[in-house]
Amino acid sequence: MSQFKRAAIALALIALTTSAYSVLSFALMNNRWDAGAINMELQLGDAPGGLIDGSTDWNACAKDALTAWNNILGPTGRSFNAIMGSTRTPDEPDEVNSVFFSDNIFGMPFGESTLAIASTWIIVQDGIDRRVESDIVFNNAQSFNCYRGALRSLGSTPEGAGVDLQRVAAHEFGHTLGLLHPDENGQQVTALMNAFISDVDTIQTDDINGALTLYGVAVIGIPFPPRNEVLDYFLTLENEYRDTLGREQTNQGFVDAEGSAVWFPEWLRYVLNGCTSAEATNRVLLQIRGHGIQPVCGVAAEGTINFPPRNESLDFLEALDTFYRDELSREVILSFVNLEGKAVWLQEYLRYRVNGCNNQQAADRVFQQIRGGGSAPICAT
Repeated sequence: MSQFKRAAIALALIALTTSAYSVLSFALMNNRWDAGAINMELQLGDAPGGLIDGSTDWNACAKDALTAWNNILGPTGRSFNAIMGSTRTPDEPDEVNSVFFSDNIFGMPFGESTLAIASTWIIVQDGIDRRVESDIVFNNAQSFNCYRGALRSLGSTPEGAGVDLQRVAAHEFGHTLGLLHPDENGQQVTALMNAFISDVDTIQTDDINGALTLYGVAVIGIPFPPRNEVLDYFLTLENEYRDTLGREQTNQGFVDAEGSAVWFPEWLRYVLNGCTSAEATNRVLLQIRGHGIQPVCGVAAEGTINFPPRNESLDFLEALDTFYRDELSREVILSFVNLEGKAVWLQEYLRYRVNGCNNQQAADRVFQQIRGGGSAPICAT
């Protein structure tokens, strides 16, 4: 069952911003494009009288903004494809990404200071939001040109040559990808994606990190240990339950040791980086289904890292077990460690790891607890 719905209309307004900050603070929408080419039909037409930077027409000016994003998007498996000179009549929703000048936004008026908008549509399919359309509409009432450097229409020079269309286009194409305005989300950063146009004329580090994070390339936030070390620990935990605790290999499940070592840390990575338990579970299952690494939901505060309640960890492991059984059709596997043991001791091992302990230190501290020695302090100071 599929259903169209509008995701957002994003605005770029005229105002000069001079402050510069270095905090990593991008803002993201909660939906993305499928892997592959994102076709953009450029219908901006000729530029009578020529453009300052020598661009042959408005389409060429806008295409350079697409190229700038493509230079960043390589690792994401997405890229913009410019279709030049399309004569299709723009409409929505028609699953076509149209870029054009207009007196209005599909019949709705522009705001007095609005330069352009990105009108984005998503389709809800099998419970997953997918981007399927993003139209960029430039305001006919505004004066544009194509140039680099300081904005000429905001008092930097006397020419009043018009607003640089290329930086406006790059901003709107950022919305097409799924980026929001960081300065409207309580953040102060130097970014092309800020809501107010400024002398910033190129894609900034914050914009880049936002795009890469949204498409699962940059792992922003709390780092986790290598999976082979987690697997080694889990196998040692099996031996500890067998040899020290005298447990029998009678606990039935469908997730093997490698699956536990991969997906439980991945779930915790999402939780510790701002996702709810339910959202983290959803993102892990999307990965298993082949949708790629999902973006984290935020960046955790510095200092000691606090882990979720163990009942939430157990709920995830039960959901993972059901998924392996029902969707992956895995056979029953017998383990010395029951699900409660996995939830407690995998989480405890990872708590030590992300708080400064190496592999051996973390394992030793966990086994000390299992043997009744009490909880040892974390290694971070």
